[in-house]
Amino acid sequence: MAENTTEKNAEELIEEIQNRPRQERKMECKRILVPTDGSGQAFKAVNQAIHLAAVTGAEMTVMMAVDLNRNISAFEQVSLSGYIPAELKVAAFQFLADLMHVIPPEVNAHTRVEIGDPGECIADVAEEEESDLIVMGCRGFGTIRSLLVGSVSNYVMQHVECPVLLVKGMPDDWDDEDNFRVNKGKE
Repeated sequence: MAENTTEKNAEELIEEIQNRPRQERKMECKRILVPTDGSGQAFKAVNQAIHLAAVTGAEMTVMMAVDLNRNISAFEQVSLSGYIPAELKVAAFQFLADLMHVIPPEVNAHTRVEIGDPGECIADVAEEEESDLIVMGCRGFGTIRSLLVGSVSNYVMQHVECPVLLVKGMPDDWDDEDNFRVNKGKE
């Protein structure tokens, strides 16, 4: 007897859920953060973000984090006493300035360069700018390698409040070594 009551309650619950008025769910996207490291995966993410920004009218922040641990040896970091070589910042700003030429003028976009660990910088900028969405490339290393190496995209997903769209793969105009193919079609 208890079994029939449970089945009946489940059927009633299903019917009640199906008959509920539909609530319109609207996701608002005003600010998109697009971190880049210059890789093909990041460039593909930039292209996806451009499309999303054009469709939603969102403002894009294209950022690059200068990771001192990757670019300067520990000895040099100590000897610099907190001074960040201007060349690293200038190179990042120059890269982003060149990248801005890819973004159509109707898409509202600006650039930003941060100094520090990329994952932490992305999370901090997302919070500071109140980003509604982060669009970033991922290398697709797989579970084991990302556990050993660590993953910026994994860090970001664990430490931000907004949704994160991970874009996999390489753009069609990039080669296997992660370089832009200048002579595309002339091979």
